[in-house]
Amino acid sequence: MKIKSQLAFHARPLLLGAAVCLPALGFWAVLAPRPAPVGVALSEIPFYKLPFGPDAAGKPRPFFPSELQSATGLFSDPARLPSSAACATCHQQEFTEWAASLHAIADRDLVYEAVVEANEDSVHNPEQGRFCEGCHAPNEMLAGRVNRFASVAPTEALSEGVACITCHTATHADPVKGNGAITLAYDRAETEADGPQGAALLADPRAHLAAFAAPDTAALMKSSDLCGSCHVETYDHTMTRATTTQTVQTTFIEWRGSWYAKNDITCQDCHMAADPAAQVMAIRGGNTSDPERYSHRFIGANYVLANTELGEALTVLRGGILPGMDGAATQATLIEQDRQTQDFMRTAAGLDLRETRRSGDRLHLGIAVRNLGAGHNLPTGVNDQKHMWLEVAVSDATGATVFRSGGAAERLGVEDPDSVAWIEHFLDRDGNRITDHLTFQTAAVVWMREPIPPRGEDVARYEVILPEGTTGPLHLEARLLYRIALPDLIYASLRRNLAVAPFTLAELSVELPESVR
Repeated sequence: MKIKSQLAFHARPLLLGAAVCLPALGFWAVLAPRPAPVGVALSEIPFYKLPFGPDAAGKPRPFFPSELQSATGLFSDPARLPSSAACATCHQQEFTEWAASLHAIADRDLVYEAVVEANEDSVHNPEQGRFCEGCHAPNEMLAGRVNRFASVAPTEALSEGVACITCHTATHADPVKGNGAITLAYDRAETEADGPQGAALLADPRAHLAAFAAPDTAALMKSSDLCGSCHVETYDHTMTRATTTQTVQTTFIEWRGSWYAKNDITCQDCHMAADPAAQVMAIRGGNTSDPERYSHRFIGANYVLANTELGEALTVLRGGILPGMDGAATQATLIEQDRQTQDFMRTAAGLDLRETRRSGDRLHLGIAVRNLGAGHNLPTGVNDQKHMWLEVAVSDATGATVFRSGGAAERLGVEDPDSVAWIEHFLDRDGNRITDHLTFQTAAVVWMREPIPPRGEDVARYEVILPEGTTGPLHLEARLLYRIALPDLIYASLRRNLAVAPFTLAELSVELPESVR
C-alpha cells in the first residue's frame, strides 16, 4: 500500500481517537486532585506569637515589623530548604565567593547577634527582633524560627544569612518602603527538592531553572530594586521610640537620584563585579560597560569582617566556619575578600586642597572631600556606627606640629568633638545619644554633617592659629579615615575594650604655597 493510501486509510480512526481523548484530557485536568500546596500554615508552628496584631485588612502579620513576605503566605519547611552548600555541588565558584561575603554571615557574626539580643531585651519582646532578621536571616524568618519559643528544628539552611535561595527565589521588592520589603517564593525551592537531583538534574535542568531562575526572579536579580529592599531603612513607633518616621538608611534612594542610575549602572555592576576596584576605576574614567563577569562576593565597606590579619579571631567574629567549607578553603577565600575589599574602598574618595589663605597669625584652609567612586552617599548605610572623619595636621619647617584635628584620640576610638566628621547620632526620647545601636530605644536620628552625594564634594574649612615665631615652609597632611563601629558597640557586644582600627580612604600631603608662609 502506498504512503498516501496508508494516510487515507488511518486518518478517520485517528481523528475519532483524538475527538475522544481531548475531551477526556480536559475533564481530567478539571477533576484531577490538585497537589497539596507546599509550605507550613501559621497554625502548624507551635507557640508562634503575633504581638503586633493584624494589618489594616485584618490579616495576620507573621513577619512584622519586617516587611518580608512569603509568596504563598505560608511558612517554609526547613527540612526541604536547600542550603547554599547544596548549591556548591554544581556552583562551586559562586558558593566559595559567597562564603566570604557579609551576606553569608549576616545572621552569624557575633556583634550582630549580640546587638539583636540587646535590642530585644531592651523592650522585653523577642518577636520585635523580626525587624532585624527579615534582612539578616530570611531563612529563619520564613521557617518560623524567629520567636521567643524556637519550636522549629535547626537545619544547615537556617544557619545561613542571605543565602542562595534568598535572591534566587525573589519575586518582588519594594526598595522605597525598605525594611526588608521583599517577597520570596521559597515554595519553589521546596518543590524542586522533590524533583530530579544529581546527574538526573544535569540531564534535564528545566525544573531547577524554573525554581531558581524564573523570569520574574531573573529580572529582579539584575535590578537595584532587589538591593534596595533591605538597604533602605526607616524607624517609626511600631518598632522604636520614634513618634514620627525617622530616615536611617537611604542607600537605594541615594543611588536612584544619581548619575550612576541615569547611566544604568546598578548596585550589582560595582558590588558584584569580578574585580570591583577595576570596575569602579573604569567607571570613573568614563567606561560604563557592564563587568565581564559577576561575582558573588558582594564587596562592601566592612573591612573588619574580612581582615585576615585577625587570624583565628576573624573566624570567631564571623560565627565559625560555614557548612560546606573547611578551614583552608575559608582562609583562602577570605584572603581574596580582604584584598578586594581594601582595593574597592580606596576607589571611593579623594582629597583636594581648595583654599590656602593667611591673615596675620591665622591660616585658613579649605579641604575638599570628594565622592569619586561611590554610587551612593559617602558614607552610606546606618551611620550611627559607620562613619568617617578628617585627620588634619600642619607642621612648620622644623617638622613640629602647629595644628592637629581628628588625630591621635580618634585613632584610639575616642571621638574628637572638634573634628570634621560625617556621622549620624541616635538619640533616645530624652535627647541623649545612643552609642551602642539600641535601635528599639531610638527616638530620633540626626546627621552631624550631611553625607557627600555621588560625584559630589564637601569642603571642610579650618582656621589655624599659628604660634608666634612659626617658620615656613608649612606642610599639610590630611587623611580621610573610616571606622565601621564605635568602641561602645564593641564593648557592649563582646565585653572587651577593643579599638577598631580605622581605614584610610584617601590621603593628601602638600607643601603650602609661598603666599601663606
